[in-house]
Amino acid sequence: MPERVPLSRQIAADLGDLIRTGKLAPGALMPSERELIERYGTSKSTASKAIALLRAEGLVTTEFGRGTFVRSRPPLRRVSAARRHAEHRSSGKPIFDTEAIEQGQVPSRQMLLIGRAQVPPDAAEWLQATTDEEVVIRKRLQLLNGNPAVISTSYYPLWLAANTRLESPEPLPEGPDELIEALGHRFSRGVEVFRVRMPTAEEAELLHLSSGTPIVQMWDVDYDNEGRTLQVAEDLYAGDRHEFIYEWSEGDIKT
Repeated sequence: MPERVPLSRQIAADLGDLIRTGKLAPGALMPSERELIERYGTSKSTASKAIALLRAEGLVTTEFGRGTFVRSRPPLRRVSAARRHAEHRSSGKPIFDTEAIEQGQVPSRQMLLIGRAQVPPDAAEWLQATTDEEVVIRKRLQLLNGNPAVISTSYYPLWLAANTRLESPEPLPEGPDELIEALGHRFSRGVEVFRVRMPTAEEAELLHLSSGTPIVQMWDVDYDNEGRTLQVAEDLYAGDRHEFIYEWSEGDIKT
């Protein structure tokens, strides 16, 4: 006998279908808990769980004192492609800003940490460094339309970053990639590694994540033509606010 689906999940599935088919449009006010209680003949607890499931899926947002609304902004689409560095060169902005603006969203950031520190073990492996080495670290909270979206931490070897603007507390309006190239280095190849996990308490607080919402952890590692690591970036994406695409063309394939 099939296991019975909890009523909270049935309600969430019904409302999710209405959102995905456009019958509940972006920005629309969702049925209140009282309306769900009357419609489904259920309890306040079950109605609350249904709304919580929709929040965890990234389909709705709740505003205190106003109600729950269909998410009005689409997820930011991050495109992995061989031309990523070319795009930042042409725009003169960080790639996060470039992609957000192209998709009609407003990027901004808050700096959380800039300075020298010992490299963490997981970053040391990618940086080709030992864990007792000092590196330059730039950590920031990236926002879309004023809402936290990504925690980005970049690590730079001292041979590249020492006494440069990468150590400056001032923002880098052109982005670190362009600055690295201005320092005379060229990106030759890169690696991106993705992992989905649950956030720590600090990460969930910074990203304003609902309970049960995962993050996507991405390591983005860039090398020069001598195989030296130029930078290592650890990006923690709110799982309900992003989608990831990989693009390639025949010209990207070397024979």
